Amino acid sequence: MTFEHQQRTLNRVLVYGLGSSGIAAVGLLRSRGVAVLGVDRRRQEEIDLAALAGPGGEIGVELALGSEPVDLPPDIDAVVVSPGVSLDRPLLVDAGDKGVPILAEVELAFPLLNGPVVGITGSNGKSTTTAMTGALLRAAGFEVEVCGNIGVPLASVVDGPGGRIFVVELSSFQLETVATFRPRAAALLNISPDHLDRHKNMAGYVAAKTNLFARQAREDCAVLNADDPLVREVGTRARKRFFSRLGKVEDGCHLDGDRVVEIDPVEGSTELFKRSDVAQQGEHNLENAMAAALLARAMGAAPAGFSAALARFEGLSHRMETVALLDGVQWIDDSKGTNVSAVLKSLGSLPDGSVHLILGGRGKGESFEPLTELVARKARRVYLIGEASGELSRTLDGAVLEEVGDLEEAVTRAAREASDGESVLLSPACTSFDQYANFAARGDHFKRLVLALVAAKARSSGGSTGASDG
Repeated sequence: MTFEHQQRTLNRVLVYGLGSSGIAAVGLLRSRGVAVLGVDRRRQEEIDLAALAGPGGEIGVELALGSEPVDLPPDIDAVVVSPGVSLDRPLLVDAGDKGVPILAEVELAFPLLNGPVVGITGSNGKSTTTAMTGALLRAAGFEVEVCGNIGVPLASVVDGPGGRIFVVELSSFQLETVATFRPRAAALLNISPDHLDRHKNMAGYVAAKTNLFARQAREDCAVLNADDPLVREVGTRARKRFFSRLGKVEDGCHLDGDRVVEIDPVEGSTELFKRSDVAQQGEHNLENAMAAALLARAMGAAPAGFSAALARFEGLSHRMETVALLDGVQWIDDSKGTNVSAVLKSLGSLPDGSVHLILGGRGKGESFEPLTELVARKARRVYLIGEASGELSRTLDGAVLEEVGDLEEAVTRAAREASDGESVLLSPACTSFDQYANFAARGDHFKRLVLALVAAKARSSGGSTGASDG
């Protein structure tokens, strides 16, 4: 049995990286009768092989684990690459030299979809905007699959009823290797330095992000942040619709007092929702809601249910998530804040001089200098963890710094120092890979440590904690 993909017959495909997207790609390929070679430098015991099993429990996939082949094996028709695998790996260089297509998992899945696609990218806010867009479309009566980089691989939801709208979060890593992926509506939320260790420079990073729009046509829609100079000038053949907190737009939506108003050159103005409808704190979440509303409108959603849907929207784990309020101190998990601009947005939503900030992890090659002024103003104390502690310590001026090493010690110190009316914020400006598998594992550890403080307080006070969870 053969599988036709992009006018190319696929008989045998190498899937490079067996994380969630790689496993989804394996499942999709096997369901189409394609032989698969799975490659991962992790050892067998580190991989969820059960997720690769077919209906009868058999793996049915050739595996090369524990090392990375340097040369492309023979008879490989395409390589599906997981987002975490850099394109400069020798095997991928060899595949490129031999003219073998290198596909992102989303590129593999795209031609098989039985409904339109909404694509969302940006340096920050992707996951929240993706989830918000799904909520607004559902409120308008559409069947929706919220998927992609948000945690549900696109390849895993290909099969299903027709007519669904696929709302797909896309990272720069995924967008590096798309060649046919064309969203009906696409959004670029913002651009700030990120993943420079992977993309080498801002030009490479911006090129990956803007590849989202490369195949759009005039009947498609591009939703762009008018307040971000790099985003505002993005080239695309699609209709450009802008969102802005800071000024009026001619086509899109802007803030008018408490109202978010849509402007259509033909239809005129329509109120989409009120600023006060957005349940999540911070100006960045207002921007996320504006982008989500324009995307939903591009897919034909009426705005009547937007206000109620945004008021019900609870936000996502590890994104300015209140874990507990203990003795008047708010403990906030923002482990997804893995770059400088994300931390600036999170810090900006909190009062001056009130924050106990946990920073650090593995850096991404960007400068921490832009943090200096705001950290000095917002943070009462900063606790530095992980590999980037030294660089952060050398960079940040005007703040009280403690190099504590790990998250457990940071929580212990913050619990001792923070007082009523203050916040403890985990917003690291770094990846977690020096000490954790991913940002979610780091955030989950933070939550366990905080909830242990709550439990200890309950025991010492005979059951009355003065705490509430978030």
